[in-house]
Amino acid sequence: MAQPANDDPWSSSVTVLSRFGVEVQGTFDYEKFRALCAQLFDADEVEQHEWRAREVFELFDADADGALNDQELHRCCNWIHATINPVNVLIVVDVQNDFIDGTLALRKCGYGQEGLEVLKPINRLLKDGRWDKVIYSQDWHPENHISFFDNLAMREFHPESKITKEIAKPFDTVVFLQPHLTQILWPRHCVMNTWGAELHKDLLILPSSERIYKGQHPEKETYSAFEKDTDGSSELNKILSAAGATHLYVCGIAYDVCVKQTCLDGLWYGYRLAVIDDCCRGVKPDDITATKKLITENGGLVTCSDHVLSLVNEGKHSLVMAHHAAKIIMS
Repeated sequence: MAQPANDDPWSSSVTVLSRFGVEVQGTFDYEKFRALCAQLFDADEVEQHEWRAREVFELFDADADGALNDQELHRCCNWIHATINPVNVLIVVDVQNDFIDGTLALRKCGYGQEGLEVLKPINRLLKDGRWDKVIYSQDWHPENHISFFDNLAMREFHPESKITKEIAKPFDTVVFLQPHLTQILWPRHCVMNTWGAELHKDLLILPSSERIYKGQHPEKETYSAFEKDTDGSSELNKILSAAGATHLYVCGIAYDVCVKQTCLDGLWYGYRLAVIDDCCRGVKPDDITATKKLITENGGLVTCSDHVLSLVNEGKHSLVMAHHAAKIIMS
């Protein structure tokens, strides 16, 4: 996360706070902090989520004396600095042919979701957003991948699996013996180097963007774009760290599967993160609702593309996203 260049706590705090006309002299208590938040974030958001502002203040007030001393204020101003100097990254998850028109098209899952509907709003974000980086992820499976229903003959079921091979069908959840894992059985999809694995032809691809290919190990299911390598590192996290990313905006398919897990991992890594609701479609509406709740509970923002464009283009800021960042800083 970006930091003020000056290592002197008092000097750097004055530099940051002077941008907002905040008087540093005297006691920096919650009333001053709240007034600062009203300028930093939307006043209505502060009023609606004042508990978040209060909690952020209390996180920085490490000695709980009701005021921020020089060191506490310095940490607070580092948090403000990253808030007002974001490095914004758009992550477009799995907008691939098989999820839109192919073997695992959302419309074929029977819950009324349509993958094509993400293309127009995502393309608008790609065209109009001032992104520091754009990353596309793609499912990229080998022919013998463990998740494919028609590969059942290749592996044994664990005795604890409630579904047996004889009655198993697509979308069932089974337990394999070796490797020992619980797995949803999907129709064959996104086989590497096939049409189904390609990004949809109508999706705008920015020349300066990067790609993440996930799910390449035959014995391992991977939903998150933060898939870990054999050494435990994540290629996506390496890219984001090299870019100095602070704010992640996630969209794509499927909302309740790969988008969900990418968001939860991004929050776990400590990024300020928003999922763009109108730019996502999923499998089951009930699971999508549960996904939004889970992302919110873990510190993420669930919002729409119009709000995202105001954040990345107009210098506006989200208290929800900043609240999560403060908890990570002080953890």
